[in-house]
Amino acid sequence: MNAKMLVLLLLPLAGCSSTSETQNMPVNILTASPANAQATDMPKVEQTLRPQDVLDVIFHISTSGSDAYRIQSGDQIGLNFTAASQLNGNQLVLPDGTIELPGANTSVKIAGLTSEQAREEIQRAYQRKQLFQPNRNQLSVQVISPLSNESNLKSALNHPATGMSREITVGTDGYASFPEIGAVPLQGMTVNQLETFLNQRYAKLPGRMTVDVLLKSTAGNEIYVLGEVGQPGSYPIRRPVSVLEALTLARGSNTKARLDSVMIMRRNGNQVQAVRYDVEKALAGDASQIAYLQPDDMLYVPKTKLASAGELARQLADVVLFQGVGFSFGYRVDNKDSDSN
Repeated sequence: MNAKMLVLLLLPLAGCSSTSETQNMPVNILTASPANAQATDMPKVEQTLRPQDVLDVIFHISTSGSDAYRIQSGDQIGLNFTAASQLNGNQLVLPDGTIELPGANTSVKIAGLTSEQAREEIQRAYQRKQLFQPNRNQLSVQVISPLSNESNLKSALNHPATGMSREITVGTDGYASFPEIGAVPLQGMTVNQLETFLNQRYAKLPGRMTVDVLLKSTAGNEIYVLGEVGQPGSYPIRRPVSVLEALTLARGSNTKARLDSVMIMRRNGNQVQAVRYDVEKALAGDASQIAYLQPDDMLYVPKTKLASAGELARQLADVVLFQGVGFSFGYRVDNKDSDSN
């Protein structure tokens, strides 16, 4: 069988066409491996996250470490002036990381500094004001109430029933929201990749928080059959499904279908690969290989023979909407009559 593949960017799928879209590259038709051909369950692969997956995120907040403690917003800082005892007292580190300097009518930022670095910064601030010159022996800085960020995080994250773990669901748009970070696009990420990404982000924030990420439940494996078939839509699968089986699930093709130009579509990063498959040859027993569909693949049965990416894009524009970039497949079946184009 002379199989061909078109590599389509998402932009052409909006209906644009160009001379580059007509370029075809020879490629073997995608098939299941011999070991999977008779499988009763989906082959074990590293699964990427999909809409409606539920994550169990376990938060760990460390209160110890070998590095010198760095002052945080919300900490209580004690200032002790040997030569100006009237200025002694505790100061709250404000949300912007500063403290008010007593007697100087100014503030200085000390969040992120060690106690020694904070003492030097406060000394310089008084010197700039030229009020008096506290030296190393005349000023000491002590962190009275440390770990304010860790305490606040623990209070916010701790739940009577689940402790320091949170169930987080991937939204239909492919985003999920995480404490202190906000919405994160999970574009084709695996669970391990997400865990690494979150720990990198949390390492840049105040506090000493790390996470473990587990996949608690996942949306079912589905394929999508669209175009000139009896019942277009999504279909759950539990094992590798051939193109002919997929057509059977969709109640077969209708009289307008061009079975010699069926397209298997699969997302690959930020691109969509469209592989032409001749069902007529498969039905006649002339196909050299049987094509199998993977989860989230789309099988599109056109109403005219497709010769270019532009033609495929124009037909798809009436029946499917790709949602997001690089995050699995999202489809919407258009219920309008395909003859109305």
